[in-house]
Amino acid sequence: MHPNRFSRMLGDVSREFDRPRDILDSHDLLPDQKIKLLKEWEIDLRELQVASEENMTGDGSSGTTAEELLRECRLSLARLRATDGDTGAAPASRGT
Repeated sequence: MHPNRFSRMLGDVSREFDRPRDILDSHDLLPDQKIKLLKEWEIDLRELQVASEENMTGDGSSGTTAEELLRECRLSLARLRATDGDTGAAPASRGT
């Protein structure tokens, strides 16, 4: 993928993809690019939730869609990390 295209995607992920699972299904993105896009989308959704809680969205949209997308972002990130072997968790102690 051309770096400029990825940068444009990173700038507004929700304009490029309808759902986080669409990022997972994309064949022209590397796993680390998918993770970056999902993390960026997660940040955007969290900011939208905060604005919504403070009645600053101005568009009358409900937080339900943002909550669903945020949940899907987290699940998608977990799936990617599991396939990469990076769970983000500390290794379990074996009690030796």
